[in-house]
Amino acid sequence: MVGWFRRHYPDVKEQSLRAHIQAATSNASAGSRGMFANRQPLITRIEHGLYRRYDAEPALEKSQSDGQPRRAVAQLPPEVDIEEAVGRYLGDRNPTARYASFDYCFNHFQQHRTTVAAWGEPTGMETSCLHLGFYLASWGMLRGSSDLLQRSARHLAPLIEAIAHAPAQVWDLDLDGYDTTGIDLFYRTALDVRSALRPVEASDILVTKVMLGVFGCVPAFDTYFKKGFGVSTFGQAALRRVGDFYQANAPAIDRLREPTLDFTTGQPTTRLYPRAKVVDMTFFIAGGYPGGVAASSQAAGPSGLEENGMQARE
Repeated sequence: MVGWFRRHYPDVKEQSLRAHIQAATSNASAGSRGMFANRQPLITRIEHGLYRRYDAEPALEKSQSDGQPRRAVAQLPPEVDIEEAVGRYLGDRNPTARYASFDYCFNHFQQHRTTVAAWGEPTGMETSCLHLGFYLASWGMLRGSSDLLQRSARHLAPLIEAIAHAPAQVWDLDLDGYDTTGIDLFYRTALDVRSALRPVEASDILVTKVMLGVFGCVPAFDTYFKKGFGVSTFGQAALRRVGDFYQANAPAIDRLREPTLDFTTGQPTTRLYPRAKVVDMTFFIAGGYPGGVAASSQAAGPSGLEENGMQARE
């Protein structure tokens, strides 16, 4: 963090900067936080030089039986018919529909985990950049206000390198692994993804869409999803709620894991949608999306970005 300020704000005194970082860190000692010890912190230290945005733990409440502190149960999202929502999202799914871009991107990275960053290989760097870039475009990440719109597919090369060097465990992480270790693993990888996209300032929406399309380990925290799921911000508390929702609805979610579509044949593969994708589809619809992927073209907005009635995910 200090290095980032050194590069971007060289006039800031390093001693003062370090003091402010310490004061804003949740897991620093009260003494080292000084006069700010009673204020809500801004960041949490993961390891030396590595931080993440502070996410307050759920409040503790006392058990009536023994008086000992108990972690408050996270509020569950509004009731939703998972099967009906997923059915609406998929609609008349077909190989040329916008959201099939997820299938092709996810298939590519999962099938070629060890070669996605290889230069000059048919399934390597160039193909990986193109798959990820087109998927992000399909999901509304290359709109007029996006920094990515001003970049070519090659801008994604450092991100592909970071993906190739991601911990082996994150490739198999899904909602059934959302314990403390799994969420920490997700956060570490998300920091690498965000860093690799620079100088583009990657939003939580962009980071989670990348991680859904590549690893399948998190829903995309876009406008519709957050509204449907009943959260306003992305953080550890929200991820715990996602994990709790899966645990409460595991049989239904597991049953609705549709096979991805194959790019060459257009037919279903043997690879299933990750659980995170099922939850993503559910609350994208619950958040107010007006129809499935085969909605009428009359629903398209004047911007032309909602071609064939399929609104961009933003």
